[in-house]
Amino acid sequence: MSDAAGRFLEALRVPAEPGEDGPEMVPSRLCRACAEAVGVDGAALSIHEGAGLRTPIGASDPTTSHAEQLQFTAGDGPCLRAHDTGSAIVFDIEDINRNWPSLHAALLGETPYRAVYSVPLAPPLGPTVIVDLYARDLATLTAVPRDDVEAVVVTMTEELVRSSGAVASDESSARWWDSPDARRRNRVWQATGVATVALGLDVVDTLAVLRAHAFATGRVVDDVAEDIVSGRLDPVELREPVAGE
Repeated sequence: MSDAAGRFLEALRVPAEPGEDGPEMVPSRLCRACAEAVGVDGAALSIHEGAGLRTPIGASDPTTSHAEQLQFTAGDGPCLRAHDTGSAIVFDIEDINRNWPSLHAALLGETPYRAVYSVPLAPPLGPTVIVDLYARDLATLTAVPRDDVEAVVVTMTEELVRSSGAVASDESSARWWDSPDARRRNRVWQATGVATVALGLDVVDTLAVLRAHAFATGRVVDDVAEDIVSGRLDPVELREPVAGE
């Protein structure tokens, strides 16, 4: 076992905080252990299901969780690129600016992160499941040995697979893919369904409308979706120009 994998497992053995000992919190605990083991500032896990649909399943901290929401709101980014290519890839803030200007502006304005290293998990979970490693500067990522990242990603994959096998057969039991972040993203899928009917669009176009509204109002799609599901926002209003546009 590599030193990095050993550090990861050691960090994972730290007793869970109150309320974080259930299986639904496994991804967030894995992310914290990963960030600590490889020496980055944050880590986040997400599942990709095609057509730009992605579900976060855990993050090392709230700031990193928000960075994932910004990528999802932009509709593209390092995480999706790693999924599409099946390869690990590093983007610094200027790379992000060249590829996704709106994501660049959001990361600069709302997070301290200036570089992202997106890595597919090992089979059988990768490239469906991706881990994003975030850093406040590119030097942090370039200093991380790629062998360390690979060793930690393999061990993280093994832990997730092991957690899957340990899930009780009772369908009411919590599972790691039913994490709080995943449940929040499920509200987006609910809102998309409601808005699809109201706007007479297909799912992909409706999601694009939600993203455009989120961008125009300086919010993330998850927050706009919550307003639709709760009844605070009539999806028909998404057709209307936002004040100040």
